[in-house]
Amino acid sequence: MNSESRFRYARIFFFKRKCEFLQVACSMCSETMDRDVLDIHRGENCPQRIVTCDFCEFPLPAIDLAEHQEVCGNRTELCHLCNKYVRLRERYNHDSTCNRIQDGAAGSSRAARPAERDEGAHRRARPPPPPPHNELSTKRLLFTIAITGIAVILGSMFFQRKAEPSDVH
Repeated sequence: MNSESRFRYARIFFFKRKCEFLQVACSMCSETMDRDVLDIHRGENCPQRIVTCDFCEFPLPAIDLAEHQEVCGNRTELCHLCNKYVRLRERYNHDSTCNRIQDGAAGSSRAARPAERDEGAHRRARPPPPPPHNELSTKRLLFTIAITGIAVILGSMFFQRKAEPSDVH
């Protein structure tokens, strides 16, 4: 290797090392970091990266996820096995311990709440377990979107405001 090619090699090697540690700003949150950790930051650490709610699968920035899930997880759904209303955040545990239909009528889930109050602070400190992902929830979401779209179209057709002769000039 002659001196010119060694010089060129040294320059390229130095340039690559320098670029690796070059400070860059994240395009989503403007935080400054080394270039080599930017991809990891965007995928795992950036507070502005888009994540989905475990309960409704709504996409939102990671920084807003905890507050959203606190509200969203408190929504209730009727358990079709025992006919009780269960919070979404408790649905996974409920499904594994459900006692099936009791008294044949929809009832309140207040019987389980005294024990829940005893654990109160500890339950809020832990993040809720993610519900099991299945194809049924995806199909239900797509069905809901389709029905909503049809309702909007029908509503716009039936409830169109008709122009009166005095409105037209």
